[in-house]
Amino acid sequence: MIALKELKQYADLHVKTHSFQVINPRQVLQSIERAASEEPTAGGWDWQWVDAANKCLQANAIEDAIQCYNFARFPFPKTSLQQEAADRLTKVFEQAYCREDVQKHRVYYDNQKVTVYAANLHPDLPCLLVLGGIVSIKEQWSVFLQVGKRLGFSVLITECPGVGENQVRYHADSYRMIGQILDTFAGQAKVGDTYIVGMSFGGHLAMKQALHDERIKGITTVGAPLHYFFQDYSQLNVPFITQATLAHVMEEELDHVGRALSRFAFMPKELNKLKIPITYIFSSKDEIIPKSEKSFLLDNIANLTFYEFDDVHGSPNHLPLIQKIIPLSILKHSNSKRYFVRIMLAFLLTYNKWKGRDGKR
Repeated sequence: MIALKELKQYADLHVKTHSFQVINPRQVLQSIERAASEEPTAGGWDWQWVDAANKCLQANAIEDAIQCYNFARFPFPKTSLQQEAADRLTKVFEQAYCREDVQKHRVYYDNQKVTVYAANLHPDLPCLLVLGGIVSIKEQWSVFLQVGKRLGFSVLITECPGVGENQVRYHADSYRMIGQILDTFAGQAKVGDTYIVGMSFGGHLAMKQALHDERIKGITTVGAPLHYFFQDYSQLNVPFITQATLAHVMEEELDHVGRALSRFAFMPKELNKLKIPITYIFSSKDEIIPKSEKSFLLDNIANLTFYEFDDVHGSPNHLPLIQKIIPLSILKHSNSKRYFVRIMLAFLLTYNKWKGRDGKR
């Protein structure tokens, strides 16, 4: 079982990424006395977050409710109440977002369903594909549905295998689902010019697919494992919450995860083949991705823009900077003619970087 302390540490780092309007999320954390269980009662992780979500719905604070349901099912639905929270989250999200320009689609890879939200689809607009890592659901990246549209892209948002509504098992070849998604939307978006934002393990999937798929023209990633995480997994001090989540999405026993992961690793000669622009955001205090990955990517990626922050996995304490780096990288990778937006983002990024003395290397 995942320790309550570890769950609270994660939540406390990430509540700052959303401005709650109705509740104080730290008060919710303080009210939690035990981890989720199959007999949910007041004080349990899932119970308290679901209760908070329901209060947010009563106050018509939809975004707050979605965030609370997300914390309730974190890191993956294990109890019946966590599964109910996950189901309720998707229904609330659909009711709030799936109108007019945002549609929900089902793609099938290896006879398993992959759910995709799409916005601003047009055959003449380049494609922006966004996917998270092994704990983040697609609904977390809803901001890209509007940002991508303003940047001039057809937008697709999906999930890592084994996460949320993605029924595909996470295995060494599951990156191929990205190709299936692009095949499905060919004709509706200009998938021959695809740019991917892949968070953590999603970035690894994107880079793997790019080795075989010339439609992918650029990738931006935050803390993607590449080589040493997979090769040295059994010797690394990987947080138990990550170990348990990997076992869940891989459908493996905990003791078998390390052996299975060795097949996921990039070899230097593979990474050398990637000539497309890669923007990588690295966290120097990352508790998941080993520091050795830094030298591996610097030595083996030819067309690399590299940022490093003194932070933990995902650099949640540097979100204002990352919110500028990601759209700027997308515009640069795609050679966008939206020069005013590019100049403004570059100016704000430079200002914040020098103000904080942290960032690009």
